[in-house]
Amino acid sequence: MSTRKLKRSTLLQYWTKRYVMTLFIGLLIIGVTSVVWLQYEALNSRLHNIESFSQQVADYVTSNTGQIEIPDQFYKWIDLNQRVYKLPGQFGLTVFNQTGKVMFYKSAPLELVSPVQEGGNPPSPPPLTNHDQQALSSSNSGTISSGASGADPAFPSPPALVDRVIVNKSGNSYTIVSPIYGSNSVIGSIAISYAKKELTDISQQYGLISSLLLISGLLGWHILYLLLRKLSKPLYAVVDALKQIQSGNYTQMLQENVKEQEIYDLLIYFNAMAARLKQLEHLRLELLAGVTHELKTPVTSIRGLLRAIKDQVVTADEADEFLDISLKETQRLERMVSDLLDFNEFASGHVHIDKEAFDLGRLLREIVYQWSLIYQEDDLEIRTHIPERKMISFGDTGRIQQIIVNLLNNSRQAAEGRCIITISVMEYSSTMYEVLVKDNGSGIPIEEQINIYERYYRGSNKKLRIRGLGLGLPLSQMLATAMDGMLILKDSSSQGTTFQLLLPKASSFSG
Repeated sequence: MSTRKLKRSTLLQYWTKRYVMTLFIGLLIIGVTSVVWLQYEALNSRLHNIESFSQQVADYVTSNTGQIEIPDQFYKWIDLNQRVYKLPGQFGLTVFNQTGKVMFYKSAPLELVSPVQEGGNPPSPPPLTNHDQQALSSSNSGTISSGASGADPAFPSPPALVDRVIVNKSGNSYTIVSPIYGSNSVIGSIAISYAKKELTDISQQYGLISSLLLISGLLGWHILYLLLRKLSKPLYAVVDALKQIQSGNYTQMLQENVKEQEIYDLLIYFNAMAARLKQLEHLRLELLAGVTHELKTPVTSIRGLLRAIKDQVVTADEADEFLDISLKETQRLERMVSDLLDFNEFASGHVHIDKEAFDLGRLLREIVYQWSLIYQEDDLEIRTHIPERKMISFGDTGRIQQIIVNLLNNSRQAAEGRCIITISVMEYSSTMYEVLVKDNGSGIPIEEQINIYERYYRGSNKKLRIRGLGLGLPLSQMLATAMDGMLILKDSSSQGTTFQLLLPKASSFSG
């Protein structure tokens, strides 16, 4: 089955690309929304201004006698007030009297004209044609019919007389009708027509909107770029340090002065890992030197003793003694190799534990008795505090004996002068028994206590006095854990050391 190689990019490229895409979509939505909203606001604002403008027109064409009179400079006045009210583009304006006759008509261009910018000068209104002037002149004698020259197409018929401003939308245009008051009554109306496109035109603001969106996009991209660069720096440092570790340089330590909690945790645990690897590398080198020394010493001794016998340097009883020494050295060598094999098998999970119920007190008495027979000629005292009642535990008796013997050997080796070892058993909890092995040795230095369960680790004092591989406590801890128990260094000082072995009760496995 063929697999495609995954194409990878840097953190900076990956997230910058996706952020730019997200930012573009977001700004596009904001831009469209802004345009729609501005058009809506412009429409409402301009319709309000047109209403005010129409009322101003109504007042302007009303004479002091309460009649409709079109001033001579009406076009100029419209032009001036269009700028005052900021009305865009061109519009149609018709003045109707009370009977619906057209008193004045200013037409809007048939084709779209460019809107005037707010506050600017609107285009000059087109002059009336002779035909329009004749139509207006005849307005005193009759009403202009729908569609006739001089009539606004937006008002095919005169609007109804009302006492308020009415705004209507018809297709693509708006119509505004405002009443003309004279002598406390409505005497006509001002009718204005405006194309919707003129009222909603905000083309003069498109540049501002585009500029703001562009600046926002560039600013957002720049901020993200700086943040990603800042975030990437410690990651690049970690990668470079890992490359150094891969090449065998375990002295890498990274600065931890960062504010981000996640980055801080990454650097903290990296430094802990680097320190741990450095320690393991040191232990590996010590193991190589220690195993080489421990295996070489008995081999050298055996070779020298056997050569002395072969060359008949020693004979008779002395030769037998040399053979006994050689046998002891081979036994010691066999034991070290056996420890290595046992530990490796246990570390790989291949050792079987035969669990069964047994009397813990009775087992401990047997172990202590057998071990004391081996060292009965030493200056050694063993004190036991084991209840006479049965204490039924659950585990592998052979493995428990291995743990206890290792603890007893360590206690004897730590003694300086007379050795006193105390073994006590008691209930620790409703599911556990507690076995305490205490000695009066010199204790374990505080700085070494954290490493006592490390494989192949041997304390500075012990490695100079006692031969071994440093596998006793690591293997004992593994055995205790495999039996659902625990092996703990409870206390250690210059007055002695106490180890605590917790073993499960058989009752905790019943039912």
